[in-house]
Amino acid sequence: MKAVRINEPKNVVLADIEKPTPKAGEALIRIITAGICGSDIHVNHGKHPYTSYPVVQGHEVSAEVV
Repeated sequence: MKAVRINEPKNVVLADIEKPTPKAGEALIRIITAGICGSDIHVNHGKHPYTSYPVVQGHEVSAEVV
């Protein structure tokens, strides 16, 4: 599947990543839209204190359960 991944500050790529397999109590979702927020900008600039790289962005989403 495709994902926007930040490999390091200011190195954003469209990457092929493995489709996740949900564990017990989890659900698999198909992303419809994803937003960019202020913390995503800080991650891209290398200024977010709790981020390690590489990281897949897009935690503000609209999705459907598949």
